[in-house]
Amino acid sequence: MAHLPLPDPPVLQRDLFSETVHLVALRIPKKECQVYMKLLHGYTLDKPKLRCILPETDRPDTRLLLLAEKVQDKELTEINSTVREKVLGNSCVEVVPYDLTLDYNYWSADHILKRLLPEGCEVPTSFESVGHIAHVNLRDELLPFKSIIGQVLLDKNPSIRTIVNKVGTIENEYRVFQMEVIAGDSDLETEVKQHSARFRLNYGEVYWNSRLEQEHKRLVDTFKPGQVVVDMMAGIGPFAIPAAQKGCMVYANDLNPRSFHYLNVNIKLNKVDQRVKAACMDARAFVQLLCKPGDKQRVSSSNGCGGIKDSAESEAERWSLPEGGLHFHHVIMNLPATAVEFLDVFNGCFNQQQWKDVPLPFIHCYTFAKAAETDADIESRAETALGGALSRGCRIHLVRDVAPNKRMFCLSFQLPEAVAFGQSATAAADLLTATTAAATGSDVGEMLGKCEEEHQSKKQRTAGTS
Repeated sequence: MAHLPLPDPPVLQRDLFSETVHLVALRIPKKECQVYMKLLHGYTLDKPKLRCILPETDRPDTRLLLLAEKVQDKELTEINSTVREKVLGNSCVEVVPYDLTLDYNYWSADHILKRLLPEGCEVPTSFESVGHIAHVNLRDELLPFKSIIGQVLLDKNPSIRTIVNKVGTIENEYRVFQMEVIAGDSDLETEVKQHSARFRLNYGEVYWNSRLEQEHKRLVDTFKPGQVVVDMMAGIGPFAIPAAQKGCMVYANDLNPRSFHYLNVNIKLNKVDQRVKAACMDARAFVQLLCKPGDKQRVSSSNGCGGIKDSAESEAERWSLPEGGLHFHHVIMNLPATAVEFLDVFNGCFNQQQWKDVPLPFIHCYTFAKAAETDADIESRAETALGGALSRGCRIHLVRDVAPNKRMFCLSFQLPEAVAFGQSATAAADLLTATTAAATGSDVGEMLGKCEEEHQSKKQRTAGTS
C-alpha cells in the first residue's frame, strides 16, 4: 500500500486503509477440509490474523479454502501438476473467485503509522503500559502528529483507554514527570499488578516505572522473612509491599504526600497493615528518626533540607521505637538521580552501644551512571558521600539501560562500622574485620559471601584487562 498524505491539520481517515485482494478459492466438502489443507500445503492463504477456511452462509455443507495470492487463475497453473490434477479431477471441488477486503481493523499500528507519518520518521509503536494507561515518549518531529499516533495506538490496544506523552524531563523533587493526554479519556487513576501485589496510583501524581518489575523482585528475593527493611524513598510501595508479603517488617517513607497516600492505600489493599509502617518526611530525617528516636535536635544533613516535621515525634511514639534506635537489616534507596547524596545520613547516625554485636545493615543504593563510567567511579561517588570507605566486596548490579549513554545500577554494601559510628575514614580498613565478624547471622553471611564473590570476580576482570 502506498504512503498516504495527511491533511492539514492531521486527521485519521480510517476508510483510506481499505484494500481488496483478489484471490482464487476452492469450494470443498466440509468434511474434507483437513484433506485439502494437507494436499495444498504451501498453496493456501497465509496472512496474519486470517483464516484460510471460511464458511458460506447459504452452503452449510461446503467451505471455501482460500489459496495463496500467487495462485491467480482458475486452471491453478501455479500449483504442482500432481496436486493440480488431484484437485481439478475431483467433481466435488469447484474453483471460484474470492474478493478479500482488508480494512483499518486488520492492519497493525506499525503498518498504519508507517503509511501516515513522513518518511524517515521513527514509528512509535512501543510504550510503557501502566494499567489502562500507555506512556509514550514522542520525539519533537512527531509532535504535530501526536493526536493521530495516540488514536492509532488506542484503536490497536483494546486494554488501553488513555495515551499520555511525556513533556520535558523529571525536574521536581517528587520524581513525577509532566505529561499530556494525547488520546482517550483523562482518567489517570489506575491499578497495576506485579507478581502477587496490587498497586493503585494516579499516574499524574506519583512515580511509577513498570520496567523495574524484575528489579523489585530481584532485590526482595534477597530478603528473608522476619528481617526489618527500611525503604527511604518508598514511592507507592513497589519494594515495601512485596517485602511485607514475604514476612519482613518494613518502615517505608516518601516525601511526596500523594505517594504517601497511595502507599497507605496499597498497604490496606494488600492486607499488610501489620507489617508496614509508613511516613511522609525527608529521607535523611526518616533515617535519623529510626536510629535516634530520642534525639530532639535531629536535622537533615548538609544539602540544606529542612528538619524533621513536628508530626514525626508523635509518629515515633506511635511506632514504639526502641530508645537506642531500631535494628534493621536492609535499607533501600530508590532515587537513582540523587540517592547517592543521601548516603551522608549514615555517617555517625548509629548508636555504637545499641549495635554492639549486631550486624550493621546492608544498603541498596540506586544510581545512574554514564556508559563510560566504571564500577570504581560509582564506588568513589558513594565513598565521598558516605565520608568513609565502602566495605570490601560491595556489589554493583546493572539494572537496565536507560538511554544510549545512561545506565541504572544498584550498589549494595554492608554499612562499615567506621561510617556508622562516625569514626575516621582511615579507621575503616582496621575495622573491616570486626564488621565482618559481627555479621554472624546466616542471612548476613550469605550476603557477604555474594559480595566477596563479586569482589574477587571484579579483581580478576581488572587483572585480565591490565
